[in-house]
Amino acid sequence: MADALTQIVEKLEENSNILVTVNTNPTVDELSAALGITLLLNKLDKHATAVFSGHVPPALEFLQPEKTFEGTVDSLRDFIIALDKEKADHLRYKVVDDMVKIFITPYRTTINEKDLDFSQGDYNVEAVLAIGVRSTADLDHALESHGRILHDAAVTSISLDEPSHLGGIEWNNPRASGYSELLYALADVLVGENKKMIDEQIATA
Repeated sequence: MADALTQIVEKLEENSNILVTVNTNPTVDELSAALGITLLLNKLDKHATAVFSGHVPPALEFLQPEKTFEGTVDSLRDFIIALDKEKADHLRYKVVDDMVKIFITPYRTTINEKDLDFSQGDYNVEAVLAIGVRSTADLDHALESHGRILHDAAVTSISLDEPSHLGGIEWNNPRASGYSELLYALADVLVGENKKMIDEQIATA
């Protein structure tokens, strides 16, 4: 058990883009655990996204779950702008107020919107943390048709009673009182001596 926890911590520490997910019918305990660990991972300078496409119970509204949970995986995909390399001499970007402006310096030609090709890229997920998910069929509906994410990313899972069959690293602890207890233990290891990282909102979740 301890070894599995250590391995999960290592995977979360060595990867930046992390997807936190739950099952198709999560309990309040599972959702609050997912919310809390996502908030903490982002405080640790990770790019963590929690995905849940269902209805959030009123009991969690005080934690402002709408600011943390994404209803789809769309935000996890790269957006690609393609241009014939013969037309581009130099590329740079600049943040202006709330906008990111991309500047393309043409090479002996002019460039307009017809020269640009827009498309969706791969899912930018390096690690998955699944909470209370027993199998791929048990994944939240937002993920059910995106098995490639699990194939390409390092998969870790945490379960209480019935073990998970997602593959990867699993931490199963049937003696724990709930997922919030397990995720708090995970958070405690992640922050090390910097316990102040676990603020009131994270601790409450």
